[in-house]
Parts: sequence; structure tokens; C-alpha cells
Amino acid sequence: MVSLAWLTLVALEYFWIPLFRVSELLAWLAIMAAWLWVISRSTMVVLTYLSRRDYGRCVAALLLVLSAGSVARTAHWSALYAEGQVWLHRDAFAELAADHEHHRPLTVPGWMEYLSIDGQVRPQRDVLYLPVFEDWRAESGRGIAYIPGSDGRGTTIHTASGDLGSATHDLGDDWWWVE
Repeated sequence: MVSLAWLTLVALEYFWIPLFRVSELLAWLAIMAAWLWVISRSTMVVLTYLSRRDYGRCVAALLLVLSAGSVARTAHWSALYAEGQVWLHRDAFAELAADHEHHRPLTVPGWMEYLSIDGQVRPQRDVLYLPVFEDWRAESGRGIAYIPGSDGRGTTIHTASGDLGSATHDLGDDWWWVE
């Protein structure tokens, strides 16, 4: 049961972006419920070993739970999901980048619309920006950007009305996660 709880948590964290598109409240509640489930089941396992006076397994389980919990908590799930989407749909992203570079009209494939807030991409100078998150006051944003050329880390991108972001995670083929 503990393994199922951890698998559920990892799946919900990984698929945060599509869950967020369905319902922000549902996504938050599902993640919180999964964390509570993982914490309660893992605590029960550790306490069971402790009650049996199996201290070696208790310490091993506790270290495993703490390690897995810290990895699950600190992983950059949104960037990992975006990296997976760029990898899976490499041709569609390449076509979109080519259209941008050749100044052709940008046609967003239907499947890509769930990644973007408004189903569109936003050209900015030499950069193509796909907004994934924006807070309710449009003060901060995160998304996927096509930054052609060298290392995109120095490029500033307008991510929301009141926010400038920069590339933080290379997704491959000149696509970057921007925060």
C-alpha cells in the first residue's frame, strides 16, 4: 500500500500541468491528499517496525522515506513534464520553431493547446514563448520558450504583465523552461 501511495504521488506531481488545466482546486486537493496518504502510510510502516523492535528495518525505512520524500518534494516536476512533452513531440516543436524563424503564421497543434494558458504561443523578438502558468494577477509566469542560438540562460523573456523571466532548464533543441 505504501508503494501505491508513492506511485500516486509521483504521478500526480508529474502530471501537474494537465491536472491544473482541468481544475486548479482539484489539482491542489489531489496533491495534498497524496502527500497525506504517503506520510500516513510511511509513518505506519516505520511505527510497525518500531513496535516489533526491528530497529534496523525501522531506521532503513525511515531513511528511505526521508530520502524519497526530499526527492519528491524538491524535483522540478513542471520542467520535467515540459521536457517530456518536448521530447515526445519533437517534430511539432521543431515545426513551430521553423515557422517562427521564417516569419510564417504560427499554427499551434491542438494537443499543444493544453500546455498553454490561452492555447497560443507569443512571439517576442527572436524568442517564441508558450505560457504555461500565470498567477491570477498576471504578476508572475512560467512557461516554455524557444531561444535559438547559444545558451539561453542570459535571455530575458516577458512571462506575464508584471514579470520578466529567464531560462532555467534546457529542454533540448533550443527549447527552455522559463521562470
